[in-house]
Amino acid sequence: MSAPSTSRPPQGILFDTNFLLVPIRFGVDIFSESERTINTIVEFLVTPGVLQEIEYLKKTAKPSFRRDLEFAEKIASQCRVLDEEVNPSEKVDDSIVRIASKLGLIVGTTDAELRKKLRAEGVKVLVLRQRRYLELDG
Repeated sequence: MSAPSTSRPPQGILFDTNFLLVPIRFGVDIFSESERTINTIVEFLVTPGVLQEIEYLKKTAKPSFRRDLEFAEKIASQCRVLDEEVNPSEKVDDSIVRIASKLGLIVGTTDAELRKKLRAEGVKVLVLRQRRYLELDG
């Protein structure tokens, strides 16, 4: 008879669109740096809304920014896509706040306004510091 499992499920980190751009803009490996910062096994997540936002931005982006967005898509492909849709009257950032709060996720973002909304809801936020490393806020 085997002993009961005492391992915890991985901590979920939900990335927003601008956080997916951190590796190409600042050269920070958001995957290994997230695990270092959280100091546990991490499951990396994105929402369908984030993927839709990247697609939308690519349509009107200048070529250099389009390349950055394509890179962000590659980063996002390494994440699990949550089965949570954006409500029709909801902005992507508001859906991130709702989903993270409901599921107890940490959110990776560099968006100051989104960070304020998340902190108001008691959601922990992974932020970029000094353009070199990540830090957990909250």
